[in-house]
Amino acid sequence: MRKGFLPIKNNWFDRLFIAVITFIGIQFLWMRFVEELVAIEVSMTLAFILGIYIILRG
Repeated sequence: MRKGFLPIKNNWFDRLFIAVITFIGIQFLWMRFVEELVAIEVSMTLAFILGIYIILRG
């Protein structure tokens, strides 16, 4: 167990779960509000980078 920037003590599986849920949320919001302007691949890249950050530093 460790405590990173997330306000809870967590292990790697907790951080993975939060990263996956965040990825799904970003994709839904992107498809609803931004997809007409910018391709979905951009959101996938941003969400993937954020997910890696959450897993490593969260």
